[in-house]
Amino acid sequence: MHITIIMVLTYILCCVRISTAPWRYWQLNAHYFSKEQGVFSKMSIDELIPDRWRLAQAFDSETYTPDQFPVFLKPEWGQNAHGIHRADDLAQLVKLRANLECQPQRYLVQQAAPGQREFELFSIDEDREDGKHDVFTVTEAINNSEIYPINSKYNRSTRYSDITGEFDAEQRVAMSGYLSQIGKFGISRMAVRAESTEALVNGDFHIIEINLFLPMPINLLDGDYTWQQKWAFIQPAMMSLAKSTKLIKPVEKRQPIFMRMMMYGRDKPNTEKCATNNNQGTKSHKIGEQSSQS
Repeated sequence: MHITIIMVLTYILCCVRISTAPWRYWQLNAHYFSKEQGVFSKMSIDELIPDRWRLAQAFDSETYTPDQFPVFLKPEWGQNAHGIHRADDLAQLVKLRANLECQPQRYLVQQAAPGQREFELFSIDEDREDGKHDVFTVTEAINNSEIYPINSKYNRSTRYSDITGEFDAEQRVAMSGYLSQIGKFGISRMAVRAESTEALVNGDFHIIEINLFLPMPINLLDGDYTWQQKWAFIQPAMMSLAKSTKLIKPVEKRQPIFMRMMMYGRDKPNTEKCATNNNQGTKSHKIGEQSSQS
């Protein structure tokens, strides 16, 4: 939490320094905001992904049966892997559906991504037209406890390692270029799975998720980072974010993105069935409690 506060305060100071309004941040990726759903819909963003990187994904329903398992049940929008569950077979999927049926969010079913390693690609792009990403990092999510983990900062079996330094300038440009093929994002974080770093550089991976709302630079969760290293990253990164904010093209009517995102999922259904389930103590699985596959 303290890292987030430091980043926010630094960003505000950078905005003041270059004379731009920090609240314009919410318009950075407004072009990709779903007006109908009131969120950065994972399904809508999925449509931007080229077929070679896309995983099979669909809105969940009782009539939908995945072609293969495991699969992940994911809310249409969420942060830090909140609300994501894994089903290793149809019986688990049916049970999860029963546990989640009173949730207000729509859920998606996503195929598990192939590949032995998971990477987080973080980017800040000041000018979306120059083909250059001004901040770009590659961080590996390492989890040796599960074959198909739900990685997040809340999963005690997950640790993060900043491996940006393993790539030369040409390789970093190539990887950031993959993000540009999907969209012109002011700030973003893309989670992918690949067999190796070589496969990642060559574009041989599958995309798990793209975060466009409040993407945390996961490299700051590297346990080997010193405070000096964190601060050395935060200062220029937040200045780039402030410059990206200043370069937002004006529009006639701004989207109320912050308020709609904060209100998403607040109106819970009040049905007799849900009340019965609650009285019976129906509970959903917590992040990090999924069983390992062998």
